[in-house]
Amino acid sequence: MPARTGARRWWALGAVSLSVLAVTVDGTVLSVALPTLAGALHATELDLEWFQSGYLLLLAAATLPAGLLGDRFGRKKLLTGSLAAFGAGSALCAEAPSPGVFLVARLLMGVAGAGVTVMAMSALTVLFGDAERPRAVGVYEAANFLGLPAGPVLGGWMLSRLWWGWVFLLNVPVVIVGLTAAVVLIPESRAARRPVLDPPGIATSAAGLAAVTYGLVQAGQDGWGDPSALALMAVGVAALVGFALRERRLSRRGGTPLIDPGLFRSASFTWGAVLGGVAGLAMIGVLFVMPQYFQAVRGASALGSGLRLLPLIGGLIVGALPASALARATGARLTVTLGFSLLAAGAAAGATTGTAAPAAFIAAWMAVLGAGTGLTLTAATAVALSRLPAERSGTGSAVVQAFQKTAGPLGTAIMGSVLAAGYQARLGLPGMPSSAVAAARQSVYDGVATASRLGSAVLARSVRGAFTGGMDVSLAASAGIAVAGALLTLAFLPRRITVTDVTDSGTAADAARPGLRERKKARTRATIQACALRLFREQGYDATTIEQIIEAADVSETTFFRYFPTKEDVVLRDDYDPLLIQAFQAQPAHLAPVPALRAAFAAAFAGLTPQQRAEQKERITLIFTVPRLRAAMLDQISQAMKLLARAMAERAGRRPDDFTVRTVAGAIVGAAMAVSTAVTDDLDADLPALIDQAIAHLEPGLTL
Repeated sequence: MPARTGARRWWALGAVSLSVLAVTVDGTVLSVALPTLAGALHATELDLEWFQSGYLLLLAAATLPAGLLGDRFGRKKLLTGSLAAFGAGSALCAEAPSPGVFLVARLLMGVAGAGVTVMAMSALTVLFGDAERPRAVGVYEAANFLGLPAGPVLGGWMLSRLWWGWVFLLNVPVVIVGLTAAVVLIPESRAARRPVLDPPGIATSAAGLAAVTYGLVQAGQDGWGDPSALALMAVGVAALVGFALRERRLSRRGGTPLIDPGLFRSASFTWGAVLGGVAGLAMIGVLFVMPQYFQAVRGASALGSGLRLLPLIGGLIVGALPASALARATGARLTVTLGFSLLAAGAAAGATTGTAAPAAFIAAWMAVLGAGTGLTLTAATAVALSRLPAERSGTGSAVVQAFQKTAGPLGTAIMGSVLAAGYQARLGLPGMPSSAVAAARQSVYDGVATASRLGSAVLARSVRGAFTGGMDVSLAASAGIAVAGALLTLAFLPRRITVTDVTDSGTAADAARPGLRERKKARTRATIQACALRLFREQGYDATTIEQIIEAADVSETTFFRYFPTKEDVVLRDDYDPLLIQAFQAQPAHLAPVPALRAAFAAAFAGLTPQQRAEQKERITLIFTVPRLRAAMLDQISQAMKLLARAMAERAGRRPDDFTVRTVAGAIVGAAMAVSTAVTDDLDADLPALIDQAIAHLEPGLTL
């Protein structure tokens, strides 16, 4: 790839990451802006609660639908549309005349923010290859990290000097930069086999994530015993379980689910996504408790509190940027384990913080914790994306984002409950007026304010000491979560992460690395296909179910779906494309692309056994006679053209998107498809000879 093209990709990543930073900042900046908004908009406590939680609610709930829409209609289109909507919502927030208008704008920003973060992550699989993607993930995650503590810092500084509306208008130029980069630098991409819209799946997943997220927010505010919070979480979990069961059933029946269950058959993808959520769960406690500690215990302002979080930012960047190099040197599993170990060590050190702990000590353990978080999240996300093909980058990225987006409210709720319990248990208030006792038990801020009003140093020491003790317990809980994450990594994350398409298990990978294990996989796959074809002959394609194929092949359900995520794939997938490309690349260098391809067709056909040739003809007949297969084949033709264009461009020294290269590839694929229809009329037709004749006829006019 030319250097200029490589530079364009990194510039695109920088601009998109800046947009992701704006989305993340908006999730935390409101924590310091709420008092100002209460006065400027005459907002009630309920309004303020929805300003904050409504944004986070839709940011989590819209992640899965955003992935599907990007895969179907185009990821670039959804990214640019989401950026424009985010900018419009930001401008509306700044000019909102009432709490209602402000809330509508915040909800719009939440939906748009989900589209930005999911499509930005999916762009990593489109823009970057396997070697560069981990570094790109490091940049992306660094932008995400920066937004968490940067929100209070930036918000506190702006609110102390500028009109409050600038907190939101600042997003507009960022959006303009992101939009320009997306339009100019990011190529359009979508799933070759466009997923159908799944309204029940979209509604169920969005409702489940929204209910769980809001329930967790409520539990963090009102405690885990709050009936409404428990009811919301129960309804949300039930909806998500129902969604998962429906998706599995839909996939088994040959439908198109919102989230392909085949993604979760990859341990790398599944545990990469889960461990990223666990890391966020362990780290979020610091962002929850430390601003309160700095302000209520140490007397810092909102801006000063944000500035004291800078060591955490530095640690996050120090951990994120070298994660890819470390993963290559030591392996992903050891890298993620090391990250969790650093996170646990930092949190454990933080659990010894007292009311008068030195600033250098606090900065040191926060930096260590940040480095561990950056290392873990970047490496775990890179592991998940390494098993994510470009075909599924939208929905796959949405799954990864869903884990990370729900980790924040869950971690805040857990740490808030632990902190509150520890604070209440340590709060000693003998001889204090009942009003002072009630205020102190309400919150540390109320307790400190009451102590200042009464001039009671005893009450102030008791409140600050109790809060610090509760904070230490919550940080110990964070350390425990990090230790659990390290153990899960060692137990479940694969030792070696090989970057291959999870949808192509046992096809191209097998052909590239023949061996005993690969030959066994090929035999299993061939057995499943042979049994399926027999059932199709006997009772018809539509009348045959996946369960019948599994029973006839005598394999487990897991084994079937490992090779064939859908019933259509049993017919559409074979070893022919990788064999053809290998044969093409093996042709003498002096041969021009079209003659080399003609020779490659002959060599690939010669390598097929009589049974494989017969099954190939049978599959072609099915494809052209079954409407669903015929429609799916159109997408496969597009993929074949791209594959062929890349191989021919490499031999000709041209770019794969060169018009002439694409035209030649399209002509050859079209000729092959036209010849293939002859098989449906005459099963005795010699397909290799017909394809050779067709290419020979086209060869004089197809030159590269």
